[in-house]
Amino acid sequence: MAHMGAAHFAQEVAWALAEVFEKVLFLTTLTPDGRDPAAAALRMLGKGKRRVSLPPGGEIRSYPWREMVRLVQAKVDPDEIRRDAVFHWAMDGFDRFVAREIAGRKTAQKLELVYGYETMCGQTFRAAKEQGVKTVLDLPSPEHDYVENLLWREYEKFPVLLTPARRRFRELQAERTAKRHEEFRRADLVVANSSLTARTWAAAGLDGKKIATVPLAGPEPDPRGAKGGTRGKGPLRLVWAGTFSVRKGGHLLAEAWRGWKNRGDTELEVYGSVSLPEGVRVRDLEGVKWHGPVARERVLEAFRQADLLVFPTLCDGFGLVVAEALSQGLPVLTTRQAGAADLITEGENGFLVEAGSVEALRGKLEEIRGQRERLREMRPACLKTAGRNSQSRYQEILTEQIRAVLR
Repeated sequence: MAHMGAAHFAQEVAWALAEVFEKVLFLTTLTPDGRDPAAAALRMLGKGKRRVSLPPGGEIRSYPWREMVRLVQAKVDPDEIRRDAVFHWAMDGFDRFVAREIAGRKTAQKLELVYGYETMCGQTFRAAKEQGVKTVLDLPSPEHDYVENLLWREYEKFPVLLTPARRRFRELQAERTAKRHEEFRRADLVVANSSLTARTWAAAGLDGKKIATVPLAGPEPDPRGAKGGTRGKGPLRLVWAGTFSVRKGGHLLAEAWRGWKNRGDTELEVYGSVSLPEGVRVRDLEGVKWHGPVARERVLEAFRQADLLVFPTLCDGFGLVVAEALSQGLPVLTTRQAGAADLITEGENGFLVEAGSVEALRGKLEEIRGQRERLREMRPACLKTAGRNSQSRYQEILTEQIRAVLR
């Protein structure tokens, strides 16, 4: 299997594959667990957050060089168009690396299956098909045209959001959609992370019969979350986690927050970077604390202390932050355009509002501002939901699908 970033959810897939196969070869970019000189340098320096946890017998091979260039460029160059170009250059290089690894294993051992991720496996799947190897495509996002067209309508509603980079991405949309569709057609099995993701790809005219919906797993429920939330007479504490961006609905929350009368009884804490155009003023919002990117453990602790997660996304294949919040007993306010909305039961463990509506968001915020006790009573239901959405259940569903496609 191959994933550029060695993300936690990709490593969960590796453990699931180990239930079916004798050996899993994990291909990635930059990790101290690899065998390349860059990995050795990371180990020597004690650096490297991208650690890889594999089942016994698992093997890691890495292709770090283009990713190293990308990471450096992302830190020193603020131009979004150039950063996007370098990202795709790095991704194409990784795709070719994986394809070479597949082609070079003809006589070494029998390769049974290749598991890849959207946008990263065009050449990979071509090489696999040349050898008659089964292919699995993992879709972390709704269909590309669906997302881009939705966002473009948002830019038309709020012209201040439209940047030169967004215009450039609009020009590249058809080309990038075609690449994704070709990956889909070469896959024997397609794994969608939510019913929302599955519906959008099938609606684009692609073969919905080979899509299996396997919702992402969240962390194990933390019993400390049952007694979390604010106490006493202080402000109701809302929390945001993740990039404060257009796609996540950051501009909508800013509009909703600016347009209601906050009497000092509600505060919002934002954990994550701000990715909105300069014309969208957010730093001056009253009652909002901006923490910037922080470690995951600190975010989970903030969830235990908060009263409600606010996640007004315009479109998310899943929205793992929802599952993370529930695991800490935190009720969630999100939209039906989040795949993880499948986990939310209105009034039981959270609330659902119309995506893209400032009025609906503001109205729901107004409704819950005086309901601290109601939110606290939801916390056991949140933990119960998290318990059903476990890693073991995720692996069970995925391995069933893998065995089926091998048969």
